Amino acid sequence: MSDQVKKILENRQEEYGDPLPNFRMIGRIWGAMLNLTHDIPAYQVALMMDAFKSVRCIANPDHLDSWNDKLGYTTHALDMVKFRNDS
Repeated sequence: MSDQVKKILENRQEEYGDPLPNFRMIGRIWGAMLNLTHDIPAYQVALMMDAFKSVRCIANPDHLDSWNDKLGYTTHALDMVKFRNDS
């Protein structure tokens, strides 16, 4: 992970808190909004946010912040799966 992405993740954590409970809450809300009988797992939330950033990168490939955010979401998803904190 680049130093720039690491700094972005640290800043986001200071701003919004630990990503795992945050993504779990988003998964619960998204699951309810979609009328699912289950929450969307945190790692899938991270991947969906990554997809959102992919669309932004396509729309404006020169905006480096979107690329860095995309790397951050992928990093979170990998960490959640690697440490089995994905639900």
